[in-house]
Amino acid sequence: MKAALRWAVASFPMMIMSLALATLVWLISTEESDPTRTQQFPQSVPVSLARLPDGMVVVGDVSERVRVTLRTTASTWDSLSADDFLAEVDLENLEAGVHRLAVDVEVDKRPARLMQVEPEFIEVELEPNLIRTVPVRVQLEGEPPLGYLRRSPTIEPIEVVISGPESYVERVVDVVTAISVEGAAADVEGEFILSPLDADGQIVDYVVLMPDVVSVRIPIEISGYYRRLPVKVISEGEVAPGYRITNISIDPPSATVFGSPEVIAALPGFIETEPIDLEGAEADVVVRPMLELPDNVGVVLGDQLVEVRVSVEPIESSVTVDVVPELHGVEPTLAAVVSPELVQVILSGPQPLLEGLEADDVRVILNLFGLEAGTHQIEPEVIVPEGAIARSILPSTVQVELSVATSPAENLPAE
Repeated sequence: MKAALRWAVASFPMMIMSLALATLVWLISTEESDPTRTQQFPQSVPVSLARLPDGMVVVGDVSERVRVTLRTTASTWDSLSADDFLAEVDLENLEAGVHRLAVDVEVDKRPARLMQVEPEFIEVELEPNLIRTVPVRVQLEGEPPLGYLRRSPTIEPIEVVISGPESYVERVVDVVTAISVEGAAADVEGEFILSPLDADGQIVDYVVLMPDVVSVRIPIEISGYYRRLPVKVISEGEVAPGYRITNISIDPPSATVFGSPEVIAALPGFIETEPIDLEGAEADVVVRPMLELPDNVGVVLGDQLVEVRVSVEPIESSVTVDVVPELHGVEPTLAAVVSPELVQVILSGPQPLLEGLEADDVRVILNLFGLEAGTHQIEPEVIVPEGAIARSILPSTVQVELSVATSPAENLPAE
């Protein structure tokens, strides 16, 4: 027993040295296969706020980010992502004021050792959270047209709740939405965004409005001394034969008149123009006629002259024309026989154009260049006057029989 004890005591240093050597060999082997590196993570990490005290609110938008330097193995480094980091500052038990707080960073990967955080501290300002109820005010801009009146707006809701840092909420003296009624001849309504303003009319930051939009309706009414009436076009004469009226446009389509309420109320539901002469028109007629009104009724400046455009177009028609085909490119040694001798061409276009066609205005060409003796089916080419369209050719192909000419007179092509 004593001998074994003496052996163990004598061997202990050797055992310690062997264990140390084995550990060193393992570390060297591990370092070679998965080396350690110290490096800054390429992405910045957002800082979150933890445990905000009750009744407090953070002033402003804390959007700080930090850079993190780690020491870890190559394999762990390659597997890291931004989601593996948690950076936060602890706000527990803090009072109102500006605080310089340490950023605590945790890494959800092993093995990994945090070496450096930049910046180590961030500043956070806290204030008591204040909630108030403030009435909504509509700020009207501009004016309706002459002869129109704007009435008081209706607002829903009529007040909103504002909340945020105490010093900022206390600065709010007005919650406003600005609405333009410039040139409005009908009710203005819709949903409009609200703005919290201070005593100088500047927007107050860091406060929240609930809700932040309101529904507003602003009635716009015409005065009893004014009336808006549509314009009725009066014309005389007929457009040229073969033409038709396709449209009549008026700009503006209505005009505002004024006078005593009794006279204005007695007017018919329209205003007539002075007669517009369309006699023999073959193109659009554009005029600025005067408006026909009683002597005791006037027209608001700007509506005194309206522009009337009467669109005039030719009447579309169609016609069938019989045409003798023209032979082009027949070899001098060949004679040609065409079947049928007449080709029917169905044309469409303006009626005046079609009615004035001359005998040689429509041509049918048969291209025979390079063809040898034999029977050929040729698709005719049709030439028509500008403005006309060849809708159909009957027949769609023409038979041409080419044979060796017995005398030059047999092969005189039509020109």
